Amino acid sequence: MLIIKEKLIDRIVFVDKSMDYEQSSLQKMFSMIFRKKDILLFDYDLLNWGVLSSEQKMVYDSLRRISGVITYKVFGEMFGFHQRKIAYLMKTNPFAYVIPCHRVIGTKSIGGYQFSVELKKELLNFEKNI
Repeated sequence: MLIIKEKLIDRIVFVDKSMDYEQSSLQKMFSMIFRKKDILLFDYDLLNWGVLSSEQKMVYDSLRRISGVITYKVFGEMFGFHQRKIAYLMKTNPFAYVIPCHRVIGTKSIGGYQFSVELKKELLNFEKNI
């Protein structure tokens, strides 16, 4: 589900598949892109970058350009940040999946995910099949 304010996306959240809700045309477009597994079609100008700090903008903009997985540690080193700071930024990412925080993993485990570790595993497996 997309949380939209003034025609910009403020937040992306995953909802229970059994929930019944009316989708806006923007939500329908996002669902279509997600089903087709082609996030390259997504217009990043639809995201409300104004709700982010300068650090979030820098990290999320870089993250959206990375394909595959990367560790919290390696990603943090790119900015001179500790891996815990990267973990916090991933946890507070309002644009889940579009800004693929699920692709940032621990060195010894998959790491956490703001929705659930099970969903993180599902997303990573989903992307393997692209």
